Amino acid sequence: MKKLYSLLSVVLASFLFCGTTMADNGDKLPADVYFDKGKLTFKSRNGAFKLWFDNRIYLDAAVYVPSDDVSGLDSKPNKDLEYDDGDFRFNSGVIVRRARFAVKGTLYDKWIAELDMDFAYNEVELKDVYVGYRFSDRVSIKAGNFKEPMSMERLTSSKYLTGMERPMAVEMFAGGRKLGIAATGWGRHWWVSGGVFGSELSILQKEKNRGSDGYGFTARAALSPVLTDNMTLHIGAYGTYRTPEAWGAGDRIVEFRTFPESRVDRRRFVRAEISNVDHYVTTGVELAFRFRKLLVFGEYIFTDLSRYKVSDGVRKPLKNATFDGWYATASYMLIGEQRRYSSEDAEFGPMKVNRKGGNLEFVARVSSVNLNDFHDASAIITGGASTIYSCSLNWYPNRNVLVGLNYEFVDNDKYADDKGHITVGGYSLKEALPSGVDFSVIQLRLMLSF
Repeated sequence: MKKLYSLLSVVLASFLFCGTTMADNGDKLPADVYFDKGKLTFKSRNGAFKLWFDNRIYLDAAVYVPSDDVSGLDSKPNKDLEYDDGDFRFNSGVIVRRARFAVKGTLYDKWIAELDMDFAYNEVELKDVYVGYRFSDRVSIKAGNFKEPMSMERLTSSKYLTGMERPMAVEMFAGGRKLGIAATGWGRHWWVSGGVFGSELSILQKEKNRGSDGYGFTARAALSPVLTDNMTLHIGAYGTYRTPEAWGAGDRIVEFRTFPESRVDRRRFVRAEISNVDHYVTTGVELAFRFRKLLVFGEYIFTDLSRYKVSDGVRKPLKNATFDGWYATASYMLIGEQRRYSSEDAEFGPMKVNRKGGNLEFVARVSSVNLNDFHDASAIITGGASTIYSCSLNWYPNRNVLVGLNYEFVDNDKYADDKGHITVGGYSLKEALPSGVDFSVIQLRLMLSF
């Protein structure tokens, strides 16, 4: 991490040097105030300065219906649950999923910055916090806390997701926001980004005595060989090499976990903590195709961990552990226009809502993850496997409002026991309920961005 912070300092100093070349005579500039795509925007009349808000509120309601009787299941104390009295239960109800306040800006034509905070779950969490510099309209660099360039679904703003949540494999393996530095370049038919990243800012806020948090090198590239008004073909790939977060001075531990594509109940069924990891590599591929009202896309993600064991103070290698996950999504716009492709971000962004009554979308998705590994009999990993079948009906009365209805069926295996937190009468879940905890979820979302 010290090397990463040193590199951050060098880049910030370079930004400041570049900034001194911009004229700044302290004069007041006239500015216009207006709404751009529903967002309050301030812009100087010479175009050099621009400031706008990107705020969002998400209200989610969910009802959980188990396939089997779960009244006999026990729940061990779990730090992810606010209250755990020892009995397993699903927590149906209503939550504020996101309450985001974000300010974005452009200064002196070249400088960019963002401050994004989330107030959900009665906590204040910093999301995007970065400064950047645009060398041209198509080449930029930024430093701070932001998303690693991994996964089209991960990089797509939550405003434009087709489902209630991102697929399990993306949540588990495809990075997220971390402190780092990255450069990005793009053209009409290509996009590339890469950088070096450290730890999650939210983890540093909550856990002080962590030791070293490791580092990672991450890159993504995408092509759009077909890009017309009616048709788009997107092909992408990404990868990261990372040393694990280290809890304390000597441990090298990696934890993979994911929610079952619903956040009202806070339990993660698929979850594993792997110790003695030297490093791991995650790679993924993306494919998307849009034809008029139809959009189909998906990803496959593979993770390979280099492990070891310590015997008499000596490291001895173990066989590599491997995990994977995938999803496939199909969206059809029953009424209105489909999402448009953004070459600048290599993702599908907002749609036009021009007609009275808005747009109506039907979405179907299958997603799967496998966090079990039996390559080395002396160090097996049973984090669980899960497959989710879901469908959604999304209504967009305008481009700033979403009302979404979602149904999903979660098929867990016998190892999906929340890292041993779910038991039956003192016995492990795999022994007492070999079919696993399967359940259905009916969800409703109201989202407003402004």
